[in-house]
Amino acid sequence: MAIQFTVIGLDQIGVSFGLALADYKDKIYRRGHDPVPTRARKIDPAGAFEKIHYRLSEAVKDADVVLISLPVDEIESVLKDLAQDLKDGVIVIDTSRASEAVSGWAAQYLPTGSHFISMIPAINGKYMQENSLETQSAHADLFKNSEMVIVTAPDTQQNAVNLVSELTEIMGAHAYFIDTFEADGIHARVDLLPKLVASALLLNTMQRPGWQDARRLASIPYAAGTDAIRYFSESEHPGDALLSNRENLVAALDDMIASLAKFRSLIDTKDSKTLDDLLLSLKEDHTEWLDLRRDGDWDKPDRESSEKPAGIFKRLLGDPDRLKKK
Repeated sequence: MAIQFTVIGLDQIGVSFGLALADYKDKIYRRGHDPVPTRARKIDPAGAFEKIHYRLSEAVKDADVVLISLPVDEIESVLKDLAQDLKDGVIVIDTSRASEAVSGWAAQYLPTGSHFISMIPAINGKYMQENSLETQSAHADLFKNSEMVIVTAPDTQQNAVNLVSELTEIMGAHAYFIDTFEADGIHARVDLLPKLVASALLLNTMQRPGWQDARRLASIPYAAGTDAIRYFSESEHPGDALLSNRENLVAALDDMIASLAKFRSLIDTKDSKTLDDLLLSLKEDHTEWLDLRRDGDWDKPDRESSEKPAGIFKRLLGDPDRLKKK
C-alpha cells in the first residue's frame, strides 16, 4: 500500500518535495494543499502531486506523513485546524526556521499518537541566485548536495528521526542533526538577521529627508543590500518571524551593532590600514564561502554516518542509496 504523503504549503520548498518524490509515485501518493487558494491554483498537479486538495481536512485525512512548508504566521492556525483529522501514528514535519515556537504549537495542538519533528532544508547551491521562494522556483533537485537540518529533542520519536533521515537521502541531501536551541541560534544569524539588516537600511534611507533625490541614484549595491526584505514570506504578520526567535535574534542584533561600531571607529579614526585589511579579508572569506556553498562539498567529518533502524520509507522503497529511478 502506498504511503500517503501530504504537503501543506505550495511554495518553492513544498512543491520541490513533491517533485523530488515523483520517481516513487507508484509507492508514494503525493497530495498538496495550501491555505491560500491563489497559491494552490498556480500548481500543475501532474508534476508534483497526484492531487491538490482545497480543503485541509481532505488533504490530511489518512496521511502517513504531513510536511508543512508555510510562513511562520500561518503555521499555528494550520496545526490547530488539522489536528482533529490526523490518523494515529502520523508523522508531522515542519520545515520552517522557527523550531522552538513551532514545536511548542505542535505539543499544544497535535493529538497523542502523532509524532512531530523539524526538518529544515538548505537549497542546492546552484539555485542560490534565483532570488525567489515562489512556486515557479521549485526544482526536483532543490535539496541535492545540500544540508538538511534535522532538529531533535529528547522526546523526539525514533521512527520520526528514521523517516526524515531516509527522506533526506532520497532528496540527495546530507543530514545535519542539531537540537532546537542550536537550530534557532543559527537561523537567527543567517536567516532573520539579513532580513532585519535590509529592513534597517530601508528605514535609514526611505524614511529620511533626501530620499526623493537619493532614490534616483540608488543602484546595484543598494538593491543588493535591501533585497533580503523580500524573503519575509509572511503576508500579514512578518514580525511573527522575528518574535518567534526573539532571544537569539536580540543576541545577533547586539553582535551586529558591535560590528557596525567597529567600522564606525575605524572610519572615524581614519585607520585606513586596518580598514583595508579587514575589508579585503572579508571579501576573500565571502568568495570562499560562496564557492563552497555552490559546490556543497564541505567534506564534513561530523556528518551522520551511523546506521539507524529502517523506517517507513526504507521498508517500502528499500535502501535509498540503491534505489533505481524509473
